[in-house]
Amino acid sequence: MKFTTLIPARRNDGSKVSRRDITAIFLRFYIRFGACTVEGPTQGYWMDGGTLYQDECHKLIVACDEGDLADAEQLVRDIGRQLGQLAMYFEVDRTSDIRILRID
Repeated sequence: MKFTTLIPARRNDGSKVSRRDITAIFLRFYIRFGACTVEGPTQGYWMDGGTLYQDECHKLIVACDEGDLADAEQLVRDIGRQLGQLAMYFEVDRTSDIRILRID
């Protein structure tokens, strides 16, 4: 299985998240889950309380076990708080058959 989250490149007030902070966030996932894939930047739009937000994000994908999901959700919430977000995207795909192919 895997989960996907979007790490914002800008805060809701429009200020840029530093490259150092972004890298530190990626490292938190790597340290906790052993690996992660980053795609991006991506763009998205969402409405909250009548305000339209335009987001530039980095898509982060992590393979994990079912038992790791609570930790994953908490880590994403912690990062959302750190970045002053109102909400964070979190998608779980339980149908993925993920394999790491060792090359001899």
